[in-house]
Amino acid sequence: MTRYAFTITRTDDDREEEDRVMSRGLHTLTEDEDPFVFAYTRLHQNRMQHSYYTGPRRVTYWPFCEDQPFRHVAPENAEYIDG
Repeated sequence: MTRYAFTITRTDDDREEEDRVMSRGLHTLTEDEDPFVFAYTRLHQNRMQHSYYTGPRRVTYWPFCEDQPFRHVAPENAEYIDG
């Protein structure tokens, strides 16, 4: 099982990334879960839970190492999905 960190941010304004975060967290994927599918599902859930915001958003996700602190901003090599 691999643990992933994720952030969901607004992508329609000039604020710093930290100020655009709508959601963030950690999730442990089982061996049969695809990180892309998890991230896409999380993005869809965020759109439903935050329906007041109709603008574009991005989910960024990356493998999380337990020996490092949780990053509030995604690392440069993180994968992302716009939606």
